[in-house]
Amino acid sequence: MELGILLAFMVAAIKGFQSIYQRKNALGTDEFVTAFSSRAFGIPILLFALLLYGIPELGLEFFIYAVPQSLAIAGASIIIAKAYKESDASIVTPMFSLSPILLLFTSFFMLGELPDLKGAMGIILITFGAYTLKIKDAKNILDPVKKLWEERGVQLILVVVLLYSVTANIDKIGVKASSPVMWPLTIYTLSSLFMLPVMIKRSPDWKTKVQKEWKPLAVLGGLGAITIILQMTAIEITLVSYFVAIKRLSIPLTVIFSYLLLNEKDSFRERITGSAIMVIGAILITI
Repeated sequence: MELGILLAFMVAAIKGFQSIYQRKNALGTDEFVTAFSSRAFGIPILLFALLLYGIPELGLEFFIYAVPQSLAIAGASIIIAKAYKESDASIVTPMFSLSPILLLFTSFFMLGELPDLKGAMGIILITFGAYTLKIKDAKNILDPVKKLWEERGVQLILVVVLLYSVTANIDKIGVKASSPVMWPLTIYTLSSLFMLPVMIKRSPDWKTKVQKEWKPLAVLGGLGAITIILQMTAIEITLVSYFVAIKRLSIPLTVIFSYLLLNEKDSFRERITGSAIMVIGAILITI
């Protein structure tokens, strides 16, 4: 198996565990504090990793991409928070699953990357499986798409998905212009600084929330830092569209972890169908 694909599987596993950990600890914070803290607490881990990895030479290209990328990531976090306030999660969340399909086009135009037919079919299957898994209370499979024309939250998430289909490719450019550690450290630091005033304005009691939940937030931040290093290493050596598709396997892994660790059995059989579709797609990418 290609190393980049193997790293993508590792990222999916960690992401799945992060979801369970966050739910099990039932963080008493809002989305702004959680988004900020998940980056801020990861910065020390990234700094330590940089000492081991070494500081690369940085050219003008690195800085040209780093600042707008950080603004985009910070902005996306705010838009996501807004989207979930505007509309129900059952019709907002499935839209995230569309990003691997969009990456087939943006990666080709931005990076010249194009998967073979087998890989493209794998990406489509993973996208479809993830989409079906994320639909919970929707009456039918097309509900989120139909709501695109009337639900503000769905419209906002579509903006984020389009944004991510570009930023994922910029990550590869940034890593090649620096290193798998230097790039995420810069993005984490800048995006945290950009998000800080927003968090202070939207969460007046943010200090209390961080002090109360600093241990689980630190764990999430540490896991996020490890994940981002693996992620940047993976996209440096494999197709971005493959990585993002495989990363979506965190969804069925969360379903399995929920069943085993949290004893959540609701709709488990129905979700297994979507999980199986995603696994078949992953197999097509890896063989």
